[in-house]
Amino acid sequence: MSTATDHVMDKRYRRRVFGLALALAAIVFEFHTIVLLEVARQLTMAHAWLLQHFGPDNAGRILVPACFLMLFITHVIEAIVWGLFLWRKGLLPTLTESIYFSATSITALGYGDVVLRSPWRMLGALVAINGLLMFGCSTAFLFLVLQKVWEYF
Repeated sequence: MSTATDHVMDKRYRRRVFGLALALAAIVFEFHTIVLLEVARQLTMAHAWLLQHFGPDNAGRILVPACFLMLFITHVIEAIVWGLFLWRKGLLPTLTESIYFSATSITALGYGDVVLRSPWRMLGALVAINGLLMFGCSTAFLFLVLQKVWEYF
């Protein structure tokens, strides 16, 4: 039987989990920002070397897929991090299901075949918002990379 103390503890636990989720969203976004800036720095250095050794046509053919690969790996890591969080907090039964849920959420695919129980459903929206922002930044970054590569054609 539930007591008033259990109810207060339950509210505290929910607030703590939501607070941790907000902190994780900030950390994941910071990780994404650091990756984008580091990839930009590495691409800037590699681009000059690739132009010199492979010419403008081939430099772009190397840089663009490398950039896509790095961003793909980054987004997979972010889905795994969210999945680990959801699984460790006991919000989904298995790690695989948690990673699947976070991946469909951050991509805004959201099949709905795996959902969080109430009162945790808002976390799904938080994961989706975080993912959409990161994919938006990645898209803008890829646009800048392609723009830079096209300057040499």
